[in-house]
Amino acid sequence: MLLLPTLNAQFSYTGEINPLVMTRTSDQSQINLPFRLLSLDVGYTMGAVDIKTVSSVEHRYDKSESVYDLREVYLAYYPDWGEVRIGKQIHAWGAADGNNPTDNLNPYDYYHLFQPGTGRKIGTLSMAAKLYFGNYQIEGVFIPKYEANRMPFGEKDFPLVMPVEPKINYPVDDEYEFGIRIQTTISDSDFGLSIFSGNDRTPSVLTITPQIVQLDSPPIIIPQLGYRTTTVWGLDFVTFAGDFTIRGEGAIFKTKTPLLKLNLFEIPTNLFEFHQEVVYGQYVLQLEYTTEADILISAQLIGSNVMKENYEWYHSLSRELVDFPDGEFKAGMGTPFAMFADKAILINSSSVLMDDRLEIKGSAMVNLDETGYMISTSVGYSPWINWKFELGLLHFIGDKKDEENAFTLLEDFSHLRVGMFYNF
Repeated sequence: MLLLPTLNAQFSYTGEINPLVMTRTSDQSQINLPFRLLSLDVGYTMGAVDIKTVSSVEHRYDKSESVYDLREVYLAYYPDWGEVRIGKQIHAWGAADGNNPTDNLNPYDYYHLFQPGTGRKIGTLSMAAKLYFGNYQIEGVFIPKYEANRMPFGEKDFPLVMPVEPKINYPVDDEYEFGIRIQTTISDSDFGLSIFSGNDRTPSVLTITPQIVQLDSPPIIIPQLGYRTTTVWGLDFVTFAGDFTIRGEGAIFKTKTPLLKLNLFEIPTNLFEFHQEVVYGQYVLQLEYTTEADILISAQLIGSNVMKENYEWYHSLSRELVDFPDGEFKAGMGTPFAMFADKAILINSSSVLMDDRLEIKGSAMVNLDETGYMISTSVGYSPWINWKFELGLLHFIGDKKDEENAFTLLEDFSHLRVGMFYNF
């Protein structure tokens, strides 16, 4: 009798094989970064219970090595009142496409920063429950183990990272993270309200130890890194105006330096703590329209700004305030594209022709604060069912006079991409 339910169980799988090559447009050299050669989704359903896995094989040509990555594995239960999921999983909050300041439950994988949807996220061990009643949905997420962003440290082919992986002197002390989101439908519009409490996904400076090498020379500053705690309040919506779809979301982040647990008997005499308490906001406004020729066009206005900031330097032993420069604030949580520009416009378009055999995509990003452009285009052709060949271009234009400009640093990352897809 216990084996009878398994006779009615359903096993399903889908996957994709995607070998590709990226070549710089500047000197035709090959960009050697890991890419997902194989993706596989497997599901096993028994009544109201699902067991799902999402895995991939990541390959890189320069080292001739492949790494298996179990990106998601979780159990889902679907009772009449909602759903419950537990395991390693990727969550999706927000209403905009791709850039979601309200969605901070999962860290980002910067090796796959230009992947669509959940392809750029990292799964985390978590428990989620969603409750349905009337026009309302309430979702709660609990994350017991902290995960940071995956950054391509020491990768000469990816220019927006540090050459060496930094040492984390102050690991996250309180790893528990949680979030709550409420969704509802009013007329033809959907609205969502959320709150999330967690830790920054990228490190920041928490303390420094100045060291004097020569009396006539300024001291050498040695930073010690850790993670700030951050609380996020978010609002998102989807509505319609004629043939246009309007999506938007905004989030307010309150981040502050955690209380460091230092041993009073081991504190160096030259240790100085940096206390930060900053409130900043991020927003995305998206407009979509489908033409009579079935060309989908969408435009996004992406922005971020610091609303309130307070910085204090003080000596760890004496607790006396000192006058040190504060430096430039760097957000440790939020949409990754905020690292490129404080305000930008992103335009996307896509169309299929020849009975869906030919797919054409294009996008452009314009930095509204300083010189910076990103242009992306791709053409995919499917000669047979489940097969597609794709040719793509990603190009960056920066400011030659500003070597610290993110788009200037990314110019060397401009490349031509040739790939093949086989879906099963």
